Amino acid sequence: MKIAVIGAGIVGLSTANWLKNYGQETVLFDMHEPGSQTSFGNAGTYAQYANIPTNSPSFLYLFPYLLLNRNSPLFIQTFHIPKLIPWLFQFLKNSKRDKVNDTSNKLTSLLKLIEEGYADLFKDAKCYDYLTREAVLYVWSNKFFYNAAKKDFAKRTETGSEITILNKDQISDLEPNINNIFCGGALFEGSYFANNPKKVSESLFNLFLSKGGLFKKEEVLDIIQEGNQISLKTNESTEQFDKIVICAGIWSKNITSKIEENVPLEAERGYHLMYPELIHTIKRPISWQERGLYFTPMSNGLRTAGTVEFAGLSPKKNQRVINFLDRSTRSVFKNAESPSESWLGYRPSTPDSIPVIGQSEKNPYIYFCFGHQHVGWTLGGISGKLIAQKMSTNKTDLDLSPFSIKRFIK
Repeated sequence: MKIAVIGAGIVGLSTANWLKNYGQETVLFDMHEPGSQTSFGNAGTYAQYANIPTNSPSFLYLFPYLLLNRNSPLFIQTFHIPKLIPWLFQFLKNSKRDKVNDTSNKLTSLLKLIEEGYADLFKDAKCYDYLTREAVLYVWSNKFFYNAAKKDFAKRTETGSEITILNKDQISDLEPNINNIFCGGALFEGSYFANNPKKVSESLFNLFLSKGGLFKKEEVLDIIQEGNQISLKTNESTEQFDKIVICAGIWSKNITSKIEENVPLEAERGYHLMYPELIHTIKRPISWQERGLYFTPMSNGLRTAGTVEFAGLSPKKNQRVINFLDRSTRSVFKNAESPSESWLGYRPSTPDSIPVIGQSEKNPYIYFCFGHQHVGWTLGGISGKLIAQKMSTNKTDLDLSPFSIKRFIK
């Protein structure tokens, strides 16, 4: 079959590679360079334990704190509030305890398989030099939030993760170069991280090309059904395919709307700052949980990444967010200078914190693989493998019905 993959982030690159492994003629489309968007700027963690969604029963009473506290990672631009309300209403509906438990179980089923999605790709792409096998460390500076988080540890271990609880002194033993302002921590054994996400994406892209895959740097404008085939119209050409899979992150919403399949997808804007002078300061990613950010030791310096900002797809950076990240970094790393760069990206988020993986309800030749929110870098490999299995053999290692777009159809 001739298959088009729309989107060349980590999910699209993984999907394209797995489709080639299953013997499909595959063309990859993106209006940007592969791996240059949201996949470029993340914290780099492969977080097998990340089965606790952002939806939470405590969200309602914490919302005023999150919105008003100067040390909160949540930012909402007032101009975007009218557009955000419908999505936020669905998000709140999915914050009930039974819904959160259901979401956690579905995420767990995917997270258990992350190595099955990545192991072969990483080996074939020879990108292990860009991966560091040091476990992710979570830290808390507030005992209330620390004690609340510990209630979720048992649930996190269902993914196969082992958690080592640390006191203040043990945190200092692990990471002696930080200003230890934390009351407790947790080390997630078995997790690891990319010390250069860009190089990981480039390696996977080169692997795809080496298998005979084709990349076209074009913007997808429309999808047109023609009998048993569908055509993809771009700014450069129109081309026929047997099947199409949409892996375009937040831009998937615009593409699916062209086939009248509307997905409640919202952009969670995330930022990062780079501190080259802090290279080799820490050994592993450290996540300051109350502030919703990560300090990750990249190959070119320390990256401070995180926050959630709702402002749609506006390209304008919010200086308040940048100041928050910089202020937080300086409180933990006393030798921090002014950041050498700032970056803004867009996480594709569904209101139930579950990705959309499966077949279109409108067109049997169109498939979806997007909406991974905060765990796209972690789940890209297995999501790509599962959707490639579905398209190639109609048999998958995991039942995909819980991830179907049907859940959003009334």
